[in-house]
This record gives sequence, C-alpha cells and structure tokens, in this order.
Amino acid sequence: MKNIGIIGGVAWPSTIVYYRTINEEVARRLGGNGLHCAKLVLAQTDFEEVERNQVLGNWERVGELLSVEANKLKAAGADFFIIACNTVHTAMPYIDAKTDLPYIHIVDPAAQTALSKGYKTVGLLGSGYTIKGTYFTGRLRERYGLNVLLPEGEHRDNVHNALYKELAKGIFLPKTRAKFKAAIEDLVKRGAETIILGCTEFGMLVNEEDCPVPLIDTTIAHARAAVDRALQEN
Repeated sequence: MKNIGIIGGVAWPSTIVYYRTINEEVARRLGGNGLHCAKLVLAQTDFEEVERNQVLGNWERVGELLSVEANKLKAAGADFFIIACNTVHTAMPYIDAKTDLPYIHIVDPAAQTALSKGYKTVGLLGSGYTIKGTYFTGRLRERYGLNVLLPEGEHRDNVHNALYKELAKGIFLPKTRAKFKAAIEDLVKRGAETIILGCTEFGMLVNEEDCPVPLIDTTIAHARAAVDRALQEN
C-alpha cells in the first residue's frame, strides 16, 4: 500500500471527512477482519493566512504555504499527495514549481465521475474564487469537454458567504441549507444534469435528498481516487 499525503486544514472540517472516507474505503476494499486502515501522513498550515492571501489575490503566497506542507509530506514518506480543498488548487502552478511530489488534482475525479455517468452539462457550486477563476471550470471544459453552469446573483453570493462565515468554522445551519437548495434548484432549471459540490465543506451541509439530480461531492470523489492510487500495485 502506498503512503497517502494529505494537506488539510483548508479548512479543517472537511479534513475530517477525508480522513474518515479514506480509512473506511481502505477497510472496505481490503476486507478481512475490518481492521485495515490507510497508510497516510497529514500536514496543514494556518487557514487564516491562506484566506488572507486569497482575498488579496496573492496566489503565489498561497502556493508557497502549501508547497511547504507538500515537502513535509514527502519528507515523512508520502508517495503522493492530495489537497483537501478546491479553492487553493488555484495556486497549483506555484505549488508545482516548488515540489516534485506527485498529486491528484481535485477536479479530475469529479469530472471523470460525471463522464462515467454520461453527463454532459454540470452545475458547479463553489467559492467565489472557484466560480470566477478557471482552475475548475477551465479544466472541466477544456480537458473533459463538459458544459458548465455556474450560480448567479444572490445564489453565488449566498454560497460564498456561507463557506467563509459558517462552513469553514464547522457551523452548519438549516437556513443555509435552504439557500443551497435554492441555488441547486436554479442550476437544475437551467439544464444541469448533475451538481458538482466544488467545495470540500459543501457535502457536510447538503446531500442527495436536497437535490433533484445526482450530486458529485468532490471530497468523496477525491478521497476515493487517493485510495485507488494507494492500492495500485505499481
């Protein structure tokens, strides 16, 4: 089994989901007495500094912060790493430049899931950085040929504000869930065949019952892809 490296704490609530999902998947796949767990190492930086630089648009600094953690993971024996956050993948070019440890890009497992189910048009919920940027939407369109619908107006603002004011702090409120359901319903009305939860905290707030079409949670897809690689023979 390969050693999985996780950069977590961006923010911490979803890191818990990654840890649980990876270990549950390893136990399920390896069977036996159910006591199997993953070989992994976890590192994290202070999310406050990450978000402060995101607000400033200083993605190079974000990349520097996360590359330090990636190199810690390599030194600790990780064979590859994942970052437990969608938004900070904006800084991936800067991280690439400062570490040679292989990684799984968070967009790829979600896109591959959509294609495997035959979807051509996806609705994407994400932070304002994700919606306005290209690291996610560009990859979906250019690498995978998917049509991408994005939240607009108050739906876009509601999702972004909830992430940084509530979800990243471990706060999950029914009224916020209702706002997410409204944003999802709007995307479905506009033609989304599936909804991609493009933030690793979103799956802790909404689930399949809140969506009239299938959901693709990037957290779960990413964690399972890490297990796939960890259990590959080569």
